[in-house]
Amino acid sequence: MTHPTPEIRAEVISAALPSFKPIGTDEIITVGGRTGIFTPLSGKDAENTENLGKIVDVLRSELAEVRADNAALQAKVDDLTVPARSADNLAAGVQTALDELADRLGAMSNATSDFAVREFTLESKVHVDVTEVGTIGFQFVRPGEVVNAAALSTVTLTVVPVPKPVVDPVDGVVGVVAPDSPVESLGVSEEQATRLHAAHIATTRDFARIATRATATAQLVSMLGVSREELGRYTLLAGLLTVPGLDRVKAAVLYAAGIRDVATLAAVAPAKLVTRYAKAAAEVDGAGRWRPKVVDAQEWVASAKALVRG
Repeated sequence: MTHPTPEIRAEVISAALPSFKPIGTDEIITVGGRTGIFTPLSGKDAENTENLGKIVDVLRSELAEVRADNAALQAKVDDLTVPARSADNLAAGVQTALDELADRLGAMSNATSDFAVREFTLESKVHVDVTEVGTIGFQFVRPGEVVNAAALSTVTLTVVPVPKPVVDPVDGVVGVVAPDSPVESLGVSEEQATRLHAAHIATTRDFARIATRATATAQLVSMLGVSREELGRYTLLAGLLTVPGLDRVKAAVLYAAGIRDVATLAAVAPAKLVTRYAKAAAEVDGAGRWRPKVVDAQEWVASAKALVRG
């Protein structure tokens, strides 16, 4: 495999190299079928090496810049290869293990008995990280991983089974479980989302829980680079996103329609909600042509009522 010859641009060379001391007369020469002007930079005697010294200095400077760039890129690669410390890593690990264990026990072909997990007790060393907004992240320590001993703690969990929520026969919504949307659903920028994840705020539920703490408000305003009013908007959107059936766009339209929290949504008549949504959607970017029907509004309102009742 042949590699292309690097292109040498005259304007780049002239900008990078210093002025040279004339050594000899310029000559017209032909190299590789191309004719140009040759300017001598050094002579045969030892006194004519000043130009070569200048070239060496320029090359050293370029090499130092390349090394600095490589070091910065390597640091970014190292950051990307380190597993993210997320507030739900411990819960996610336990959930996956229990799901797999329950599935395997439920699929056993024993002729006399069925088996299930009655209790699950876990005791393990975990890495603990406390952020500026007061969130605590836990992550299992991988074999061979080097961590600060002061950041290690022993966690003991006992997980017990509880019955699944039963739907109320009257309104059919008691026991509604609020969804947990990614924090990006709030409409934050990629940089803001990265900062939130670094603070173990990965979902809208996490955000709503932290943003309603008076002690964390100032830190979130500084972290996200927003005003208190904009932070309040994100907090209200996070609350709306706990309603099943609502996504980022639908929550933004409801917010624009003046329905900015779950309690307000629970108190709106479904028919009026449809009208207000349609009017506000025309002013919200990305709302598209979809509009809720009365049955959709009824489901939103019923779910909101269930969440308000707790």
